Amino acid sequence: MGSDNGEGGLKKFIWNSDTKEFLGRDGASWGKISIFYAIFYAGLGAFFVGMLSIFVHFMPRDKPAYYGTESTMNIRGLNPGIGFRPQIDVEDLLIVYNPAVMEDERLGHRKYVANLKNFLDAKYTPQSNTDDSVIKCANGNTYEEQLREGKSCEFDHKALFADSPCTEEEGFGYKGSKPCVLLKMNKIIDWSPQSANGSAVIRCEGAASGDRDNIKSISYYSEGHMGDKNQAVFDLKYFPFMAQAEYRAPFAWAQFDVTPNTLVNVLCRIYADNVDNQDKLNRRGQAQFSLFVSNIF
Repeated sequence: MGSDNGEGGLKKFIWNSDTKEFLGRDGASWGKISIFYAIFYAGLGAFFVGMLSIFVHFMPRDKPAYYGTESTMNIRGLNPGIGFRPQIDVEDLLIVYNPAVMEDERLGHRKYVANLKNFLDAKYTPQSNTDDSVIKCANGNTYEEQLREGKSCEFDHKALFADSPCTEEEGFGYKGSKPCVLLKMNKIIDWSPQSANGSAVIRCEGAASGDRDNIKSISYYSEGHMGDKNQAVFDLKYFPFMAQAEYRAPFAWAQFDVTPNTLVNVLCRIYADNVDNQDKLNRRGQAQFSLFVSNIF
């Protein structure tokens, strides 16, 4: 009996035919509350769109609102990291291949050549020279005023490295047993290296003593310093980066000659007076990857 009364009460709450009420409200009540919430959410939506429009209007399109010393990156000091290629997966730091094998999933070298080519094609398309936004810059000089005005120093990697062994025609070294690794500093707006000559350098070495023993030699190819055995140089003329549309970040090549069939862990560091390259936990100013060159057929 109680169950029937409960079921009947629920049905009557859903629709009361005596009072013409649905869920406890008649038509007029439902109309009023619908109008209220329609106006409320329309006003809320308009407020959100208005605030978003103001935010977008005042936010710069080409760079963060706060950068340089005003950036949250400056809590521990502005400090660039190092990016390297080839890197098939962002979590994979191992470069393993056999120069005699092209297509094999594990040891084939074509994937590394393709990765480097795709990166260069995507990031280093020729600069357009629109409105003289790209200027020819001499090594050792500073062009800070022009860079802050939106201009960029020309960086034609194909011409710069045409005579190096790290070209697409040479398979970036992966057709042989001396692979080339592209090294570049991560861009930080309004940051410039501080050193005696104003440039920054990158040096690589084995991560441990055993790795150092298994690196026969490293040859660096950077602008104005081809085949250097000590370091890759990044000239001060490219700094500071100010988010210019035609800016192309300079990079260098490091060609490694390592003991075959041996895993070699490589640690590269940036050297400048205002760079911390000893932070092993956060990898500030450094990068690490591994090489394994197989000659087993």
